Amino acid sequence: MLVMLLVFAPILLVGFFFARRQDRVNRAMAEMQDPGAEPRTGYVGPHLPGPF
Repeated sequence: MLVMLLVFAPILLVGFFFARRQDRVNRAMAEMQDPGAEPRTGYVGPHLPGPF
């Protein structure tokens, strides 16, 4: 059990590090493409423009 932890823990930590880094890059790129959009907060629902 300890051997598996010593083998897979560093792999998972590196994966999580790069996943967080890629998420930050993706958010920055999305912000550059559409700076006026509301932030992505995880809300899932209709995003309909108003009557203006």
